[in-house]
Amino acid sequence: MLRCFLCVAACVSFIPITTAHAEEPVDIGSRREPLVDRALIDSLDGKAQLKLHHPQPREIAITFDQVWEGNASGYPTVFQDGDIYRMYYRGHKYLIDEPPLRQAQSEAVCYAESDDGIHWTKPNLGIHKWPGVDDDNNIIWMGSPEAHNFAPFKDTNPNCPPEQLYKAIGGTVTSKGLWTFQSADGIHWERLSDGPVVTKGAFDSHNTAFWDPIHNRYTMYVRFFSEAKFKGLRLIGVCHSKDFANWSEPVGLEYPGSPPQQMYTNQILPYYRAPHILVGFPTRYVARPLTEHVQQLPPLELRKQLIKVYERCGTDLTDGLFMSSRDGLDFKRWDEAFLRPGPEAEGRWIYGDNYQSYGLFETKSEHPGLPHEISMHFDEGAWREKSRRIRRYTIRLDGFVSLNAPYAGGQMTTKPLKFAGSQLILNYATSAAGSLKVELQNADGTPIPGFTLDESAELFGDSTVQIASWKNGADLSSLAGKPVRLHIELKDGDLYSFQFTDGDQP
Repeated sequence: MLRCFLCVAACVSFIPITTAHAEEPVDIGSRREPLVDRALIDSLDGKAQLKLHHPQPREIAITFDQVWEGNASGYPTVFQDGDIYRMYYRGHKYLIDEPPLRQAQSEAVCYAESDDGIHWTKPNLGIHKWPGVDDDNNIIWMGSPEAHNFAPFKDTNPNCPPEQLYKAIGGTVTSKGLWTFQSADGIHWERLSDGPVVTKGAFDSHNTAFWDPIHNRYTMYVRFFSEAKFKGLRLIGVCHSKDFANWSEPVGLEYPGSPPQQMYTNQILPYYRAPHILVGFPTRYVARPLTEHVQQLPPLELRKQLIKVYERCGTDLTDGLFMSSRDGLDFKRWDEAFLRPGPEAEGRWIYGDNYQSYGLFETKSEHPGLPHEISMHFDEGAWREKSRRIRRYTIRLDGFVSLNAPYAGGQMTTKPLKFAGSQLILNYATSAAGSLKVELQNADGTPIPGFTLDESAELFGDSTVQIASWKNGADLSSLAGKPVRLHIELKDGDLYSFQFTDGDQP
């Protein structure tokens, strides 16, 4: 909730009423500020609102069709590493022909790579043997509980030893918690810890970890069951470490303003274009009773089989959410789905589909000359042999949430800010009849001469790098380091992010 700072000038008429003269300005320097939350917003007026956007489906990236993969393959981790993109995922298969639901074979950690983030190959690595194919496969780790949810990352800690350049976590309650792993090349792995390093949690999903340069520590997000009022609810916990060996006990995340909901995976990571903000893409678990309606949702035969072998797998559903945080503990979680299961005929109204992979990665647009896009994967075809796969989806740069206003218009005013730089870059889009205008105000809310709405250029178009300007130009260097407010007037458009820079747009 926004705090409201009001000053009442009771009998002294010459003292202006202001909204924040006692508030310390937020120093944003030259960092990019995506409009994913209200942390920097003082007020929204008119029809202005924050609006959640949704990724667009693209091509199938990988089908899990090898004998060591199968109908329960998944939990991919994807990241760009220099000139290549790396993908790690679980090879897994269930038998659903008759009760009970059971594993068909051991789980394996598999590896794929790409030179563009779009077209993927499964290299024959020759590291592990598999019955019938010998070592002609892409397996990098075999069996044991940690293959269920092996989650690697490239360690950007400047003090990281070269043999630990790539790290991973993995494990379940069977392994009594999460273990750690190390690799010098991202392909050949060995255990790092000699026992579980985090033991409080459920762990039976995709737990994640990364180096946090903002706080100079490692952060891990794990699945666990809640206690107290919401005992037994599937939730997410966070813990930290300075050395990747000694970890704090997980603490449950908070979601102010969002009702209790069950989440399996978390997929939380620093947003690479604004790493002071964490973004998360949890899988929401929705328990549904066995009703006539749920039994009529395609895929019909598969659902009938699943109800027979393990009822909740045939009745319950999963979809994708979006959330963000500036402290890693309190998250703005959107209750509306980031990814819906989609048209029923496509068959994704089934427990196990719509899980988002861990990782965001930038890819070229399929249309020459257009800006790059953010890519991510979601899985589909759960429980279906030879049809289990992941599909690439894309979204605009910074395009998760926007400040949105309809044709009737709306306004946003920020809290007092201090910035570094000489120009203001906007990521925005409008209709042909829409527009965006920018005013800079003093901390007390009075317009700054030369930077008022009347002097602002009327912007309309669709650009990820639009320079704001006024009648006298775009130079803001005279205001750098001083407390100012941004006041945005928007009509039939969206503003996704803003950034003050020195003209060398990163």
